[in-house]
Amino acid sequence: MRTNNVQKFLLTLILSVILMFDLNPFLRAAAPDEVKQQELKVLKQEVVKLQYTEAETLRKLLVPYFGPDTRVSADDKTNVLSLSDNPENLEKMLAVIRKIDVKPKDMVITMQLIIASDAEGPTDPELKNDPLIKDLQKLLRFRSYQLLDATLVRSVDRKESYLSFGPNNQFDIRLRPETVEETAQSHIKLYVSLRQIKIESTLPEGKKVWSPITPATYLIDSNLSLKSGERTVVGVSRLSEGAVAGNNNGLILIISGKIVS
Repeated sequence: MRTNNVQKFLLTLILSVILMFDLNPFLRAAAPDEVKQQELKVLKQEVVKLQYTEAETLRKLLVPYFGPDTRVSADDKTNVLSLSDNPENLEKMLAVIRKIDVKPKDMVITMQLIIASDAEGPTDPELKNDPLIKDLQKLLRFRSYQLLDATLVRSVDRKESYLSFGPNNQFDIRLRPETVEETAQSHIKLYVSLRQIKIESTLPEGKKVWSPITPATYLIDSNLSLKSGERTVVGVSRLSEGAVAGNNNGLILIISGKIVS
């Protein structure tokens, strides 16, 4: 009798194991879709050494592509981006990196600073036939135009340049160019800031000196877009007293930009 009970117990145990293995596929088939997708999910990893763009800057530019599986870290010391994501989204981010992390283009920015006056007076011969000056004469009430200073700056795409301007370095200019090549012809997006940083004053003994202005006076603060090789008027501004000698009272900034490489 005892032997029969043991046999029954062993038979029941064997049947239970068989049923468990037979039912396992049905249990897996009944699992939620999310669980099945998680089991099938494959993530890829990439480590990218950046050449021309800061790692943290590029990481921020990739934020719009972040999804639930995205993992991106930036190491500023080595300038490396570490990425992990599903293959499709990872390739999108790599395409963005390849587009942005390229050698910056060189540009030549030419600037003219022109003083315009309400009073009658001569206009510089080289400005008389300047098409831009002729257009300004139709729009503005200034009667004479004199070239105060001119310079050429070699600038790099997406990098700021600073320089002093004017015969007494009484102005400073800040430039930040950025190339745009989404159109048939390359364009330059350009941020320009022109400030007056010095003013002419007369000492008690009659000597004239140029002294710093605190704070500096912003004369032109502008964003513009121009074709490579195009020349344009950036802005016209009234000057603070003592910016230049004489009765001049208007300042005109003309800029041209050309992509050279």
